[in-house]
Amino acid sequence: MATIKDIAQLAGVSQGTVSHVLNGKGNVSSEKIKLVQDAAAKLGYIINERAKILRQGKGRILAVVLPNIRFRQYEDFLISFKAFAENQGYTVTPYISNDDPDTERSIFNQIRSSMAAGAAVFSCLHLTAGDIRELGFSEWELLFAERDQPFPCNYIGFDFKAAGKALAAAAVEKKLTSLALLTGSLEFSNEKDFFDAFTAELKRNSSCTLHHIETNLFRRYQSAMQLMDIKKIQEIFSTNHGFARTVRDVYQTFFPAMQTTITTVLPLFTMPENIYHKYELNYRLMGKTAAQHLIENTEGKTTRRRTVLENTGFRQWYKGPSFSRTAAEKLHILTLESPTADAMKTLSRLFTQATGIAVHISIFSYDELHEVISSMGKSSIYDVIRLDSTMLPWFAPRILRPLRDIEPDLDMDEGKYIEGLSRQYFFVEDILYTLPVTPSTQMLFYRRDLFESTVLKRLYQEKYKTPLVPPRNFAEYNRIARFFTAGENPQSPVEFGSTLTLGSTGVAATEFLTRYFSYTDALFDDTGAPLVTGSAGIRAMKDLLEIQAYARIPCSSWWTDAAREFSDGGVAMTILYSNFASGIFGRSSRVINKVGYAVVPGGNPVLGGGALGVSKFSKYPKEALAYITWICDEPMSSARTLLGSVPPCRESFDNYEIIDAYPWLELSKECFSLSNYRRTPSRNNAPFDDRRFLSILGREIKNALAGVITAEEAMQNVADEYKSVARSLLHG
Repeated sequence: MATIKDIAQLAGVSQGTVSHVLNGKGNVSSEKIKLVQDAAAKLGYIINERAKILRQGKGRILAVVLPNIRFRQYEDFLISFKAFAENQGYTVTPYISNDDPDTERSIFNQIRSSMAAGAAVFSCLHLTAGDIRELGFSEWELLFAERDQPFPCNYIGFDFKAAGKALAAAAVEKKLTSLALLTGSLEFSNEKDFFDAFTAELKRNSSCTLHHIETNLFRRYQSAMQLMDIKKIQEIFSTNHGFARTVRDVYQTFFPAMQTTITTVLPLFTMPENIYHKYELNYRLMGKTAAQHLIENTEGKTTRRRTVLENTGFRQWYKGPSFSRTAAEKLHILTLESPTADAMKTLSRLFTQATGIAVHISIFSYDELHEVISSMGKSSIYDVIRLDSTMLPWFAPRILRPLRDIEPDLDMDEGKYIEGLSRQYFFVEDILYTLPVTPSTQMLFYRRDLFESTVLKRLYQEKYKTPLVPPRNFAEYNRIARFFTAGENPQSPVEFGSTLTLGSTGVAATEFLTRYFSYTDALFDDTGAPLVTGSAGIRAMKDLLEIQAYARIPCSSWWTDAAREFSDGGVAMTILYSNFASGIFGRSSRVINKVGYAVVPGGNPVLGGGALGVSKFSKYPKEALAYITWICDEPMSSARTLLGSVPPCRESFDNYEIIDAYPWLELSKECFSLSNYRRTPSRNNAPFDDRRFLSILGREIKNALAGVITAEEAMQNVADEYKSVARSLLHG
């Protein structure tokens, strides 16, 4: 095995320099860092992590002890636990006990020997505080999950009594006379709590015959076959998704003619499926919260922290009204080209299944969409229209029907939406026209692997005398983009430093506004005149002129193109709206697990995305409103997001199947509260056509980027032309 001495000899440096490089310490030049890394790779050197831990004491290692990995709830827990812990700089080691006491005790010995800082345990043991000490752990080093212990301890779980009561209530409501209940060992607190609550509720409200079977991972198939011997079972209830799945498999394989409903407790399912009647518990949220608490416990040495998470419970995939045969046969939806449009096409089949109303979705580019709605009249076929949030003030009164004219008692609970979500997605002059479907915010995405490269960090430090970190302003952004552009820096591992999206005039204007609002928060003065001729406008224009040299030409024409360009791996940074960011992580992406994300430079992100409203020309306004409230609310909000959209609802951000797939979404939620700007004139009741202003602004930006005019001339042209437009709007 190669040693530090061997590496030093091959690299031609001292052993101290090798030690500094391998441990990320000291002030070593980029040249020597590369020499050491190349030598270590050539010799096949692997850092002895065990030796490092012994030198440091307890390691940044967390253990997770699971009963098995075959049941989805434990897989969900581990995925989220691991994601959160690794993001905090910890390594996670999973262990499988198979609910065997001897195996679990052996695992405790392994965890102690590994010098782990702590462990989350689904324990099959009944322990005491004395047992914990004998096993070699302090109280704060263990967190018991799902299965409680008979002594005060750190614990996280769900309200299993409420789950048992809810499933029994469902049986009572159906007036069942005979049912089967499949549980795990009643020695486990979660199973016992469920069973006691289930049987108590059943006895209190029904004379139903209960057939109870206690099982486990290894006896579940025999238990499922036992059910076949019980006559006249109307429904099967289960405490565990793994047990329910086994019963389903046995029925489908050996008794395909038998049609028995299975109602079960199971982890949260983001995508709809109709195999079971489901009572859901969010095990991914439990995993994330467990990791967070365990880290806080071990670092703060706190004990006896008990957390009972809220049960998700029964959810319906369609909660809207039913319609008679005289209702609409088809709804026509007009929407923008985006990942959300594709998600809506897929999920709208569920609306059709529930209502019998077909859904046809027409997808257009931004400019095409604007053209269609600008010419919309009584002959329009569209029932539901997706409007960009910036279009609402101008178009909503012209082409949309106020939602409360359709349904006066429409429930408008703003508390269910993201905190900081502006009224711009709902109201125009205090009239409710739309519900948010894809509220989005700009974010910075960067190649984390490049920003964390020891060699590149040192090269940047040597060149600019400042550390390589995600840019906080656009001067830093352009400097980093230059560093990562191969034409400027032959040592860059990527070809370009940034994407640049300039397709239409509206898109080009958005690239400008991203920079403009990093310097100021108002686009118009109190008289309604554009402020772009001031210092903020000139600086933003010059930022764009500079970044042109560090981006691929021709530039991306739309945000989907920018996401695709970044995902191809040849660019160091991109600024995207969050509703297009899922394109970074597509099937052919070359940057998965290499992406970092941050607030946009300047800390004042531009908001985007859109909302859905009912066309004032629709013949079926009630059906159209039913579709909007269905697709914009939970659980469809979460289902759309998993398919690449962004959610308007708070609940989606507690769904860690989504957060684990798109971890940047948590930061995007915070960006709504950070956004603080005014992009429309403040004069009351003065007409403002945002799209027309963006067209003027974008055209002049493109002229400046082409070298036809200067930055100053471009901004002056915008101000002059829009004054003329504003006068015509006011008197028109």
